[in-house]
Order: sequence, then structure tokens, then C-alpha cells
Amino acid sequence: MAAQAQPRPSREVQAERRRIAADLHDGVGGLLVNAMALLEPSETRQRQAQELLEQALLDLRLLVDAMDAVEDALPVRLARLRHRLQPVLDRRGMQIRWSVADPQSEPGLPDLPDLPRGQSSQHLLAITQEAVSNVLQHAQASTLWLVLQPLEPGIARANGAHPGARRELRWELRVEDDGRGLPPRTPDEAQGMGLAGMHRRAHAIGATLDLAPRAGGGTVVRVRW
Repeated sequence: MAAQAQPRPSREVQAERRRIAADLHDGVGGLLVNAMALLEPSETRQRQAQELLEQALLDLRLLVDAMDAVEDALPVRLARLRHRLQPVLDRRGMQIRWSVADPQSEPGLPDLPDLPRGQSSQHLLAITQEAVSNVLQHAQASTLWLVLQPLEPGIARANGAHPGARRELRWELRVEDDGRGLPPRTPDEAQGMGLAGMHRRAHAIGATLDLAPRAGGGTVVRVRW
């Protein structure tokens, strides 16, 4: 996936984005927080409603972050995702295993193409968010893994890349969980999980996406480019 220059939004557009983001955060976000406070988590149905509201609040906050982070590189966006996600995981008793490589801040990494910014970064973040959302809603997992790493050349060759084109397949982004795994699903149910949208986003930036069982139980969502 080659990096492409993105037109920088004007100051007026950036200011309007910040205003909308603030309105969403303070208005809709405040309503969701207040609604959650009215529920009693010891009652099963109210706890389920609270978890749905919690997911909606997380999605809203991530949307607000994305509106004000157009030029941020992927590791920065993922770090912001982790910051927003951590309180939700803590309340549910889940752990996160975090391994995100950043060539901008880790000089020991090999010479690699820069990680994407702009629209490409946004597509990858949206895929990650959808995968994480599926874990929270369906997996009944105790641990979540989020991994961004450079691919070894041997891995690139094993996946069909021509040696001369190996630099085009140098990164892998994974979301893993140790939950109940992948149940049989109809095409309509798969669409409901957002899988089709994840594939569309991966295709839009020249990446490949696959969903597979995880060794030891659970599911792996993997994006490579």
C-alpha cells in the first residue's frame, strides 16, 4: 500500500470539525453517561442495556477522536483507541495485550515504509474498531490482543508475494481474542457483524483481510498490506 498525499483540510473545515466534535461529546455523550447512571447493573436486563450504552459511548468518543485526528499516523490512532477502550475493559474484567510497533519512535526497527496516515489510516482504524466491537459484543472473552508489527520477509513470500514486490506487504495488524470462537453464521449474520464493511475498507487501501480461529480458542482478525 503506497502512501498517498492527502489534501490538508482548511482552517475553517478543521474548526467546524472541532465544533461538531465538541457538540457530540458534550451533548450526546453526556446523555449516554446520564442514561448509564440510571441503570442498576445487578439486574441482568439493565446490565445488558448498560453495556449497549457503554458501547455506544465508546463508538461516539472514537468518532469524535477521528474527526480531530486526520493527519495522525496509525500508531497514534491505535494508542488513542486503547485509551478510550481501557475503562470499558476494566469494567468487564478483561485484559488487553498490546504490541504496536512504531518506526517513528523505535529506531531499532528495520527500514520500513512509513505507516499510513489520512484516509488509509482511518480505514485501518475502522477495521480495528469493528473487530474490537465484535469481541465486546459477542466473544465473551477474557483477553484481547492488539498487534501491529512488520512482517518478516519469509512470511511475505509464504503469502504469495513476489520477492521483487516484497515491500508492498510489510505490515500486519491483528485483533485477537480468547473467546468462544466463530459460530456458524449465515451470510446475513456475517453482514450484521460488519465483516463486509471490513473487507470493503481493506480492499479500498489495497490490503488483505482474513478472519480465522485462534490457536487455543477464540478468533483472529488479520489485515496485511
